[in-house]
Amino acid sequence: MKDKLKLNTGETLKQESHRSKGTMAETDIWTYSILDSNGNKVGSVVHTDHTSIKGFNRTQSVEQRDSDGKVTALPDFVG
Repeated sequence: MKDKLKLNTGETLKQESHRSKGTMAETDIWTYSILDSNGNKVGSVVHTDHTSIKGFNRTQSVEQRDSDGKVTALPDFVG
C-alpha cells in the first residue's frame, strides 16, 4: 500500500485505528496519520481492503488527504 502513496522525503505513517465492517467482517479499514520528520501530523490515509463473499475477489483502495482535508491521492488497486 505504501508504494501507492505520495509521501514527501522524511514523512512516515503511524497507524491510528483499524475496524472491520460487513455481516462477515469482509471489509477492513485502517486509518493512518502522515507525520513529517518532526512528528507533526501533515495528512491522513484511509486504506480499505474488501473481500467479496461470493467469489472471494479482493479489492483495495487508498484515500490520502493533506492537513486541510483535501484529497491528494485516491488510487484503487486489486491485491
